[in-house]
Amino acid sequence: MKRALACLALTATPVAADTLGANPRDPGKVTAVQKGVKEIDLGGIFVLSHNRSGEADGVTRISTIGGAGFQYFLKDNLSVGAQFLVSYDRQSAESYSTAFGGALFASLHARLGLGAFLRPTLGIGALFGSQKTETMPGQLMSASQASGLIRIALPFAYFPGSRVVLQAGPEIDISVGRTTPDGGEGESFMNVSGGFGVSAGYVF
Repeated sequence: MKRALACLALTATPVAADTLGANPRDPGKVTAVQKGVKEIDLGGIFVLSHNRSGEADGVTRISTIGGAGFQYFLKDNLSVGAQFLVSYDRQSAESYSTAFGGALFASLHARLGLGAFLRPTLGIGALFGSQKTETMPGQLMSASQASGLIRIALPFAYFPGSRVVLQAGPEIDISVGRTTPDGGEGESFMNVSGGFGVSAGYVF
């Protein structure tokens, strides 16, 4: 009798994050993510490029954008969320920019099997920061920057368990905005960064 009551209690316990989708044909692996599940993530994309033209010195460009995010599953395998973002872009040896901002996004989770999912993601947001340029040794010129941001990603997500998710895949970030030097006229710009984004998350 006690064993039957214990089994009944376990059955009645809400386990939204635990029952991500166990399937008898795929024992122990996550096969779906249910409505009401929440996830927090930390990750980003890092891009390193080196350009050289003719006999001129090569130019190495480093850029990265990433941060912390939260998402909520509105429906089974469909989530929406928000990210706090930090961006760094080294345009040349004399110029770099930093920015902070955020983005809203939506992700679809298509099951691949064995705890893996394809997660097409689309996000839109904004970044605000500044650009620093060394005009002469020891002297920096500052300019404010503001831009809109579109993020397109096609990562693979893997659930090694019901609480942890690892994610990696190609990503493109497009930012369009304006740079305005102190006391000067503004200039529009567009940056397109493509690379491999990675992140880790906790599901609850």
